[in-house]
Amino acid sequence: MKFRQISSKDEYDQLAELAATCFHESVEDMKKDFKEFSEQYFLGAFEDNNLQAAADGRFFEIFIRNQLFKCAGIAFVMTSPVHRRKGLINKLMNILLRKMKDDGYIYSALWPFEHKFYSKFGYASVEKAISYKIKPSNIRKDIQKDENISIIRYDHSKDFEKLNKIAQNAVNKYTRIVGKEDAWKLRGYPQRFKMYLFERGEEPVGYFCFKLKKTDEYQHDMNILDLAYIDISTKKTMLSFLRNFDSDVKHIMINLPYEEEILSYLVDYNSEHKFASWPGMLRVLNLKMCFEDLNYPTNISTKLYLKIEDKIIEENTGTWKLNISNGKCIAVKATEEDVSKDRTLEISVNKLTQLLAGYASLPKLLEAEESYIPEEWLEPYLFPMKPCSLMVWF
Repeated sequence: MKFRQISSKDEYDQLAELAATCFHESVEDMKKDFKEFSEQYFLGAFEDNNLQAAADGRFFEIFIRNQLFKCAGIAFVMTSPVHRRKGLINKLMNILLRKMKDDGYIYSALWPFEHKFYSKFGYASVEKAISYKIKPSNIRKDIQKDENISIIRYDHSKDFEKLNKIAQNAVNKYTRIVGKEDAWKLRGYPQRFKMYLFERGEEPVGYFCFKLKKTDEYQHDMNILDLAYIDISTKKTMLSFLRNFDSDVKHIMINLPYEEEILSYLVDYNSEHKFASWPGMLRVLNLKMCFEDLNYPTNISTKLYLKIEDKIIEENTGTWKLNISNGKCIAVKATEEDVSKDRTLEISVNKLTQLLAGYASLPKLLEAEESYIPEEWLEPYLFPMKPCSLMVWF
């Protein structure tokens, strides 16, 4: 079996046929979709020049703790049924992760059907959300539209740059993705969702996208997939606009991070703590850059020691010394003489990713393992918890 980048028309045709088999779509639909993927990196496993497995690398930026990091996504992971359970995806994932790190990406993200499978590659779930279910009439009547804001339907042929501008300026960034291309277009889904843009004059200030599912002859349920706004006035305008759907929408469903203050805008609601319907996973690719690019409280000066084993990206493996001062960190490999065991935190790639993304505090992450946590790592302001919802749409 040989592994190489998919590049020729014949290989793309084979890719479409493999995707049609694996995802139960038509070959023609897959060929149409893959015409949009010219900037993506498809890695294939070939036997006698016949494609048997493939995975797609795509490249964007992602907000973590309100800072932008280079992130490489993985999608369209697939294997011919005849060649499954032979370790082909393991080899593809190892090659892709290695390439992504070498190309300068700091994190990797994916949105899998099966979380347990990808955890062995160092990925961890980083999303926390409350799922809200409301009627449009549950939105308070005194929440009013800003008359300086206009509401328009999104046109994917000309408005994409506006979405990225909103995402970068949004007050609810969380871990929002900023990309070069519209991910909905790449997925071939524009016919399955709708989107509204909110503009103040010529300035884009908010958006939300949604899917509708018919509940009876006249009404639908609205599932809001993503929303972003740059100020509270825009947020109120969006909620006021959603109240207008009272005649044709039975319920509005939306997943929001724990910190989202939506309750004050509602008269009534139903909610439950749960993951998003398709929660994302994240993985540290470059440990040194993760720590050195992150901002820290300027009043904290400390030295941390970290021991980690990374079976895929060997440069991450070892004991690290993190010198944190004046809001920045210098990360270097430590020698055995540098540190004693009682000052060193031992942690997996998965748990480290969750810590850096703000998923949970260190004591919570290591509670089940009863792992030893050095006192220096317990400073609560070093890696505080942050609301997290991986917005994949752009």
